[in-house]
Amino acid sequence: MGTKANNGFTVIETMLFLGVAGALTAAILTGSGVAINSQRYRDSVNSLKSFIQQQYSETSNVVNGRDGTEACANAVVVQPPDIVSPQSRGTSECIILGRYIVVDEAGTTISASNIIGYRTPGVPEAASDILEVTTNYRLGTSTIGQDTADIAWGAKVVKPKTSQPSPLTMLIIRSPLSGSTMTYSSEGVVTDLKSMITAANSSAVRNLCVDRAMGSVGGNRMSVQVSAYATSQGAIQVPLESTSVCD
Repeated sequence: MGTKANNGFTVIETMLFLGVAGALTAAILTGSGVAINSQRYRDSVNSLKSFIQQQYSETSNVVNGRDGTEACANAVVVQPPDIVSPQSRGTSECIILGRYIVVDEAGTTISASNIIGYRTPGVPEAASDILEVTTNYRLGTSTIGQDTADIAWGAKVVKPKTSQPSPLTMLIIRSPLSGSTMTYSSEGVVTDLKSMITAANSSAVRNLCVDRAMGSVGGNRMSVQVSAYATSQGAIQVPLESTSVCD
């Protein structure tokens, strides 16, 4: 009689199989986690870019969000319960000149508000767009029409080559003379709007470096870049990782 072959697996073979399978599974899960984190990181960068780009649209296509229960004088919007004489939309002496954008001190939240302008009655027209705004107008901001967003996926805006938060202020102003759009940016949270309107703050290139907060991510840190003399949303770009100044 012949011997019967044993077609089962030995203990060593089974343990070897399980070990290899476990290693492969761990590698797949790790790789999948990096891919998910990388996508989330890019989403946070692109969301920040889109938020800033949207403010140029808000500047060009002005929406007056007042409901007629407020009033505006000297670039100050007065709302209930402080209002005495409400003004219907379009009847006040204030105009919407653009958007005031702030990345907060923690680098985790970005907000945008309307810039309100009040022109001093009777003054002559200035010789340039900048002089008209800085000389003939009083500037303020309004919480009406304000947009606020957290930097997506827990990321934050930081200074290049560091993990320190980088607060930033931007003004996007549509000239009341020529209708052209001007952009001014400065490090830190600036509340004095007129102090922002300088040639240096217009010619500067700003890189909003985005720090990762979602685990392992491949590649260099990315940034949202505001070009010098920005006039439209096309000036807001995400440079290639290979040209990043953030790492």
